[in-house]
Amino acid sequence: MRWFRADLHIHSALSPCGSLAMSPRRIVEEARKAGLSLIAVCDHNAGENGVYARRLARDSPRVLMGMEIQTSEEVEILALFPDEEPCLALQEELYALLPPIPNDPELFGDQVVVDENDEIVRTVDKLLLSPVPLSLEEVVRRVEARGGLVIPAHVDRVPGGLLGVLGILPPGEWPAVEISPWAELSVVLELWPELRGRVILRSSDAHYPEEIGRAWTDLYLREPSFSELLLAIRGEAGRRVRPSPPLKEGK
Repeated sequence: MRWFRADLHIHSALSPCGSLAMSPRRIVEEARKAGLSLIAVCDHNAGENGVYARRLARDSPRVLMGMEIQTSEEVEILALFPDEEPCLALQEELYALLPPIPNDPELFGDQVVVDENDEIVRTVDKLLLSPVPLSLEEVVRRVEARGGLVIPAHVDRVPGGLLGVLGILPPGEWPAVEISPWAELSVVLELWPELRGRVILRSSDAHYPEEIGRAWTDLYLREPSFSELLLAIRGEAGRRVRPSPPLKEGK
């Protein structure tokens, strides 16, 4: 076993807040430059561009399917999956539930599915930044029912963070949480001591190519994979998790 570097929160051009430069091809290229072995493409309430990133990467890096889901409480969680089918099925469910608010590209940004040849496959019409009308508990249930892993995103942040928004850690297992790229771990633990003893991850939350790998999590694994990530989060069989130092402002 050895240490692998992971960035499990990367947006693509499918997120309206993500740069159009964030095509699957560019994401894979920048991930390789950053020395990442495991990544996840997590767009707002959508996971489709992860399919093309997986085709391009060919396990270098290993690409997990994912999405960043915004609940009715306006809490954002990362949903990670080992395979495409459960992620895309959940994406379809969520899209049907999104409010019928059309995306305004000039106001919010483009929402495009881009294939492995950098060609736009389609444009998504509904605003993906909208919260889905499902509670946090229900979103967790739906993700886990499809074999996915739930990780509360940037828990310390307002808006979107579980602790930043709710002020408490709701009942549940919550085996791992993500903190913001800039957050000092000691400060986060002082503010929310209930996180002590839990697995802490850090990711880039990249919206632009140069941000990929700016923050990361080191994982001590046999190989970079979804099953090994689960073992590391559970602290089983010698697997371990080590978040990167905080990103400095302006970096």
